[in-house]
Amino acid sequence: MGNGVVQAVGERILIVDDDIAYCDAIADILAYAGFRTLKANSVDAAVAILAEITPDLILSDTMMPGTDGRALLRIVRGNCRLRAVPFVTVSARALPSHKSEAIAAGVDGFLAKPFTAAELLAEIGRQLNRREGKAA
Repeated sequence: MGNGVVQAVGERILIVDDDIAYCDAIADILAYAGFRTLKANSVDAAVAILAEITPDLILSDTMMPGTDGRALLRIVRGNCRLRAVPFVTVSARALPSHKSEAIAAGVDGFLAKPFTAAELLAEIGRQLNRREGKAA
């Protein structure tokens, strides 16, 4: 697997984005790669899922109506059961300063929209491999 893409073994990824078609497209890419996906179209829906399930990774848009991805990050980082879950932000705001702000806020990874399936899978692989390294 020298291509940098993780071999999925059923890890659960929570996708949070207000754009339903986008969530479905990302879920299809991840399912094809062997991941199990959970989808939430709002932060409230994500919080409801997180009350029941601890995913292996959260992939969240930053800009959503109402409560945004930054608020979800604060909720996740403030929960002792969830705080170690890798959190990858996806955003159409793609300036280097936006990435720096996201990293400073506590995200583990940042993907600028639009991104390719290969970029998505590579970032997820990095985050899951990093998490496994911390657990070892």
